[in-house]
Amino acid sequence: MSAAMRASGKGVVVLSCSDPRLNPYQILGLDHTLKATMVRNAGGRVFDAIRTLATLQTIGAPGTIVVMHHTDCGLTHYHDRDIKDALLQFAPADAHDLIEATRFGEIIDVEDSIREDVAILKASPLIKNSTRIVGLSYDINTGILSEVK
Repeated sequence: MSAAMRASGKGVVVLSCSDPRLNPYQILGLDHTLKATMVRNAGGRVFDAIRTLATLQTIGAPGTIVVMHHTDCGLTHYHDRDIKDALLQFAPADAHDLIEATRFGEIIDVEDSIREDVAILKASPLIKNSTRIVGLSYDINTGILSEVK
């Protein structure tokens, strides 16, 4: 993957989960010679990071955005309803509508979530059409990284 990212001559932004078991630099074989920026959030979900990705694209003009999700992610175990119910236990009453309207990024199937996020980026008016968008799945147990089409 690193060779393909280098081929464009432009930088890359990698969006991945904030899970401490992941080291995107190591997994993708990236080093200081490639202009790579990491964006990490719960689940590595695009809808939560679109503002950051659009901003980074504007200031850094990366040629590639990589969306990398992984097996055994916390969001495969805690779904939106679980998170909403937990938040409703301690949030003020006036936050109820906000909590119910928020998507927290549950992942039922890792490859489906990657496809969804890649589609969101490709359809976004905030992301340049010329940007290469790649979806990757990382198996946390085997270390296998595979492209998701």
